[in-house]
Amino acid sequence: MKSTFISSDDENIIVLLHGNSSSSKVFKDLKLNNSVLIPTLSGHEINENPDDNTDFSLSFYKQKLLSLINSYGKPILLAGNSLGGHIAMEIAHQIKELKGLIIFSAPPVKKPINFEEAFLPVEALQTFLKENSTDEEIVSAASVTVYEQKFTEQIVNDFKNSNPKVRSATAEDLFNGNWSDQHKSFINLKCPKVIVSGSNDPSVNKEYLKKVVQESSHNTSYIELENCGHYPTLELPEEMSTIINQLARDVFKPHLQ
Repeated sequence: MKSTFISSDDENIIVLLHGNSSSSKVFKDLKLNNSVLIPTLSGHEINENPDDNTDFSLSFYKQKLLSLINSYGKPILLAGNSLGGHIAMEIAHQIKELKGLIIFSAPPVKKPINFEEAFLPVEALQTFLKENSTDEEIVSAASVTVYEQKFTEQIVNDFKNSNPKVRSATAEDLFNGNWSDQHKSFINLKCPKVIVSGSNDPSVNKEYLKKVVQESSHNTSYIELENCGHYPTLELPEEMSTIINQLARDVFKPHLQ
């Protein structure tokens, strides 16, 4: 698993996790005030993996990410988009120096997965769980995910640059019940937490997200961004930079005194 580390003057690290068939490019316009670690999930970079038996399972991602993040031994603010948000909830309780969590476009699901409660049914988005798709299906799926169509090209390029087996592996984990009770983990996590959702995200039930916040322990908030779809850091990088930097100031403050 490759990663990019952008160092700053302080010892705190913001970790950014991208989603299924996406890439670190969705974070490219963020302006963050701390050191930043951006892992690239295996299978999400063109020609990164040969067409063999490479493991793209959730358990593999969790193992590699935990090893990478904990190896720094630094205070961590964990942030994840879509599948990256779900993975963040899967590993948060095992991160030794976790100080805060922010998830976007990723409803904390229960076990067994409460699809109908947490997600909205959008047929085009099934493309993100299929190993083989036509160009027309890919463009259709990408165009649904964003509010402004100028971002569609980035989504399509990332999709085509990812290994198709990533999508079938994600589908297998989903439908075989390999995800944990993320809802329980999230609401019980004892650190500041933020849930961000785009007002035009086609896949996530916003009322469910608000309910999760009400049920959650500790300091938890919900932020809905207007004129935004499934990729807030790509579509509204200035607003997301402000949100992430504010949470970072709050959770890292004790370490700066």
